[in-house]
Amino acid sequence: MALKLGSEMILAKKVYDNKKVVERFVCRAWITVSQSFKMEMVLQNRIKKFYEAMNEPIPEGMDAMDEISLIGLLKKYLEDKRDYSINCAKLIRLWVAEGFVKGEKGVPSEQRAEEYLNELIHRSLVQLSEVDDVGRIRRCKVHDLMHEIILKKAEGLNFCHVLGDEDLSFNGKFLPGSVQKGTNTIAVEPINRNVQIHSLLLYDIDAVPMLLTYSRRFGKSIPLRYLSLRGTKVNMLPKSIGKLQNLQTLDLKQSLVDALPVEITKLKKLRHILAYSYHLNPEGLFFTARGVHIGEGIGSMLDLQNLCYVEANNGRGLIEELGKLRQLRRLGIVNLMEEDGPSMCASFSNMKYLEPLVILSKDDGILNLQTISNPPRYLRTLTLQGGLSRLPDRLPVLRSLVRVDLVNSRLSYDPREVLQALPNLLELLLYNVYGGECFCFVESGFQKLKILHLLNMKGLKTLKIHEGALPVLERLEIQPSQQMEVPSGICLLKTLTMIDFFGMPREFAYSMRPQDGQNYPIVEHVPNVFFHEFHANGRKILRLR
Repeated sequence: MALKLGSEMILAKKVYDNKKVVERFVCRAWITVSQSFKMEMVLQNRIKKFYEAMNEPIPEGMDAMDEISLIGLLKKYLEDKRDYSINCAKLIRLWVAEGFVKGEKGVPSEQRAEEYLNELIHRSLVQLSEVDDVGRIRRCKVHDLMHEIILKKAEGLNFCHVLGDEDLSFNGKFLPGSVQKGTNTIAVEPINRNVQIHSLLLYDIDAVPMLLTYSRRFGKSIPLRYLSLRGTKVNMLPKSIGKLQNLQTLDLKQSLVDALPVEITKLKKLRHILAYSYHLNPEGLFFTARGVHIGEGIGSMLDLQNLCYVEANNGRGLIEELGKLRQLRRLGIVNLMEEDGPSMCASFSNMKYLEPLVILSKDDGILNLQTISNPPRYLRTLTLQGGLSRLPDRLPVLRSLVRVDLVNSRLSYDPREVLQALPNLLELLLYNVYGGECFCFVESGFQKLKILHLLNMKGLKTLKIHEGALPVLERLEIQPSQQMEVPSGICLLKTLTMIDFFGMPREFAYSMRPQDGQNYPIVEHVPNVFFHEFHANGRKILRLR
């Protein structure tokens, strides 16, 4: 960061661009700051520069964050980069692609790899970096010293090669491994000569012309198993993708690809299709997703485990084909129409290994999911976005559920009685679910729930919490109507560590001020209480104390 001070700025820029300095940092950014500046703007610019330099998507909603939130985001980002954090699911898929882990009868390679990763964590060779709200390990890391050892070992074994702006080609002399970075100008002839590449991760590109040459020349002999175009500006795949007969993972997340060529169904070894992008709703409270169009023949890809997300508006034929994918562990469906609900329910009954399931209706229409008779017994997370006449009848039998998100359900009755019957539920998000004036949590309800989001419940006036309800709740988010009273039952929630109130009137917040608020005793025991105000130019976050 540099102020505009003539020769001092020139000197700082020389140091910043020095090759030895560059080699010492994982990520860096040059920010010019005037003598009169706003700290929020400085932090936002710095974070954006870091993400742009690493070719990563900039976090949505960042422009609405206050200084404290921005500092937290920046700190977390830099800690992850320093400690070389990686998404665990991605790491597992790469292990499988490189052949490090083999499956056994009845045990897929990914499951065995997860067991190995947990063992490395248990032995402190790998460290936890991020655990999600339901206790699942999301990211892991190694210490920077361990990272240097790994890099030297990989270099010594000719295991991996990184291509960038200053290194546009290589001699192709390395063991089966991965090319981890690319640009539009990279010479790919060496890649064509080396048919031992298992993983190809590309960044900062606009199209995939190299794949046309790459796949046409070698056909079925190409051993490529992992192809990532994540976060690129690529908007279509060539038909020759169908020649990558050994491909196991196709990662198109946050790219511009919105349809897969019919040739994709030739890839019988494909296990993971990740082809979606997330978008925050205008208030920044939940995500909506865009999927990809897939033509007929998807039912022949029997090894598929991840299919996220697929557009359902190709009709009932596609939905019926999904029922043939009996190995699916994760499924996301968008734009499901009401009349296709019964067919979708029939397909779900065949997916006995399914864990996360996301279903989004078309234009927030009705989701008709009442006819499901045999839901996936191992289902852990369920997201339903769209209108519901009532909750699925078989929902209470899903004893493995740890998270449920209901968005725009617009139910005519209080769903609490059905939901509290889920014995292992840890997190519950309800957005525009129920229009009643009162919502009540009774004794013995939600005994394991840790996080509760009650959002966009505009008609809500009274939130009742009885003694013995929500005994282990840690975080509470509320965004009801302007008429709501401060819930007195909050004082009974002794395990609460954070409350977020969204869009409440100022008088509501003032009533909880430590110095003179009559409702302060209700929240006095909660360490973190925040009030989120929405304005035309973004969101403002106020802390109680």
